[in-house]
Amino acid sequence: MLLHYAPGSAHSAAVRIVFAEKGIEPELRKLDMVHFEQHSSAYLAINCHGTVPLLEAEGRKLFESFAILEYLDETYPEPPLIGGDPRQRYIARKWGKYVETHIAPNLAIARWAALHGRMPAEAQAGLANLLPERCALWLRAIDGFDREQLAASTHAILAAGQRLAGDLANNPWLAGDAFTLGDAAVYPHVAQFETLGLPVPAAVAEWLRRVAARPSVQAIREDLFPVAVMGPEPGRWG
Repeated sequence: MLLHYAPGSAHSAAVRIVFAEKGIEPELRKLDMVHFEQHSSAYLAINCHGTVPLLEAEGRKLFESFAILEYLDETYPEPPLIGGDPRQRYIARKWGKYVETHIAPNLAIARWAALHGRMPAEAQAGLANLLPERCALWLRAIDGFDREQLAASTHAILAAGQRLAGDLANNPWLAGDAFTLGDAAVYPHVAQFETLGLPVPAAVAEWLRRVAARPSVQAIREDLFPVAVMGPEPGRWG
């Protein structure tokens, strides 16, 4: 297996955490997203979406991060991470979807603005190589987000913190008594809230500490948040 990933990419981090939980070391191909290597012609020839992570396995290319997590859990069932019963499996998948539809898109907008996201002229020229819908999203970000959009994203991030606290009210992990794919998918995103000065409820702060202490997270700590690598696409910044 070959994993294309980028340091600082929360979606990449989730996949690497699950690899580590499984005790598997894939071949790694690191992309420099700070200099927009994901938009290079060489990478777009492999992944026309220009996103990470991308897993090449069994002659196939897997693009969506939570789908990759489920693929790994089914292919390498020990230790099981999708949940021990239907309720846990539902909650793990619920959080995987919530990352894609709510947390990642709004975190991306908030971080792009907070870090004064810019794209050099030479990198902008490469946007023409992207799929039209992705090019349009990048151009939108280059123009900048207005106050209303930023306020909406901040509100959504704070709401996500409260929703997380609800599932953690009586449990150490999001789906109950066991660490699941849901925890792996959510953690790399929520761990970035602090960099934006956004508070999290006490239950979420304690959960963040528990996840951070896991050997699987410690193993990739150097690549978790070295540099902000954000782009403009909802759910797939990069």
